[in-house]
Amino acid sequence: MYAVSNPSNQSTQQATQAIITMSPEEFCDRFLPLRHPSDKLNARSGRRSRCLRFLSAVLSKFTGQPILESRIDKWGPGLTFANTPCPFTALLALLAQFQAEEIKKIAKYF
Repeated sequence: MYAVSNPSNQSTQQATQAIITMSPEEFCDRFLPLRHPSDKLNARSGRRSRCLRFLSAVLSKFTGQPILESRIDKWGPGLTFANTPCPFTALLALLAQFQAEEIKKIAKYF
């Protein structure tokens, strides 16, 4: 579910860092259940708009700054959000790992 990458080719003597990321699509799939099994495949199901609202609410809550749906909408078409900035994919992974219960509470409203 998570993608782990090691951006450095340092020797074994130096400390290396792994960056854990989670795409917005994976985040929504994990915390925002489908209303109907075909929702993810059907462009008219409203799944994308639910994800936009949900991501906006979660990111706004945990960053302390308003993250507008229009900003998230610019991350790419469909549910892939291919242009998501790296800091947000890392933040989503951290939130999924450490704030899962709080996120599940937020998801109940979507």
